[in-house]
Amino acid sequence: MSQVDSMRNIYIPASETYVYEIESKVVGFFALYENTLAAIFVAPERQGQGIGKTLINHAKEQRFSLTLSVYKENVASLNFYLSQGFTIMSEQIDEHTGHQEYTMNVGISKTVS
Repeated sequence: MSQVDSMRNIYIPASETYVYEIESKVVGFFALYENTLAAIFVAPERQGQGIGKTLINHAKEQRFSLTLSVYKENVASLNFYLSQGFTIMSEQIDEHTGHQEYTMNVGISKTVS
């Protein structure tokens, strides 16, 4: 099974997906798979408008801890995650692409009522 097939048939159906809409048009989304931020996307023309921060904050509200993977060469995304409180936990090679990637984590403090 290819990575695309796995994403389509296993991960997406098992994920919680949240969308950000402006004027009934989806301009961003994120997907959580267990405690992993499996995907986050903001339409290029909407980047830099706080949508990514809003999506990350909403994702943090859903879990006590979040983990994600980001390619080391994706400096813009890496810096964004660092600015949102994520820390680098490890560095490895993505076995599917051969690219260096970081695993990042953020622990969220929630008040229990």
